Amino acid sequence: MRLAAIFHHRRKQSAAGLSRALARALAWALIAAIACLAVHPLRAAPADQEFRKGLSAYHGGRFDEAMRLWLPLAQGGDAPAQAGIGFMYYRGLGVAVDYPKAALWLRKAAEHGQPEGQMMLGTLYFYGRGVEQSYLWSYAWCDLAQDGGNADASACRDASLQSMANGSDLKKAFRMSVDLHQRFSRKH
Repeated sequence: MRLAAIFHHRRKQSAAGLSRALARALAWALIAAIACLAVHPLRAAPADQEFRKGLSAYHGGRFDEAMRLWLPLAQGGDAPAQAGIGFMYYRGLGVAVDYPKAALWLRKAAEHGQPEGQMMLGTLYFYGRGVEQSYLWSYAWCDLAQDGGNADASACRDASLQSMANGSDLKKAFRMSVDLHQRFSRKH
């Protein structure tokens, strides 16, 4: 419910509220990645091991080390690493705050089907940080994230719907969401 309040009162809330929501989403993404690795520890590939090293560095506050470990993975298409880097640019963890770079990396993770990256990208669209502000794109990305299992995304999606000006925008947003589902859903 807290995330819904952040979205519904977007002009009155501090950036700290959004940062907490994004931090929670990234934490769940990283926990999910660790859980997957824990299930198959003997079959972990070198990239998985590097991701875990980066995760350990991130949790230890060694953000420069996390970036150094995750950047090659992210450049190679690893969605959790892409989301982690995007979040680091969003929060300025080990790097300067850079919303366009955050959006770039979160878009890569989102397009790889990662629900946390999709929700965070939708949030950037909602607030117009690093991307042109658009409730339509915010709805479409957050709807996809919610359908992919991100529980926090429903608040973003619902707030985006409530912020749209007219029925024409709603129809466009629904079409955009269908398109994103067809292109980037994990359920294919």
